[in-house]
Amino acid sequence: MDLIENSLTNRQLLTLQTTIATIEGKPWSINHPVFIHDRSWLKLEELKVKDLNARLPPDCSQEAPELKKYRMLIKNGEDELIAVQACWKEFGIEDFHRALRKYWKQQDKGNNGWTFNKYLGLIKDYRDLISGSKISIPLIILARKDSNEEHKLNWIST
Repeated sequence: MDLIENSLTNRQLLTLQTTIATIEGKPWSINHPVFIHDRSWLKLEELKVKDLNARLPPDCSQEAPELKKYRMLIKNGEDELIAVQACWKEFGIEDFHRALRKYWKQQDKGNNGWTFNKYLGLIKDYRDLISGSKISIPLIILARKDSNEEHKLNWIST
């Protein structure tokens, strides 16, 4: 929390604490708050869980069925060329290569490590934490622009 406290203003810390108090004792909802902190602009943005994927779209390129099948074949010891041909046969050459291009484009563009699995993990953990005895809310600290660092997920509690 010290690192977080050092990057937030007193007013922002008060906003976090006040928000936690407003959801205390309430059941899980997709309307619960999520905070995004942009360190470059010292900006703290509050939004609802249901709006998070529009504001910070997760990288789903690795979840394409064509690529999942390819990775599974490679993991099972299949030769790379045979695995590609099997995916061509099952999904079609165009769809397989479209999935690859989308994946490569996302890798070039970068998404600072914000993947679909991390997004789903945030929702699962949030549900679990809300139903527990200690209330916590997610704070996503954005990576600095044009950096290779990943967005960081922190949980803020009272």
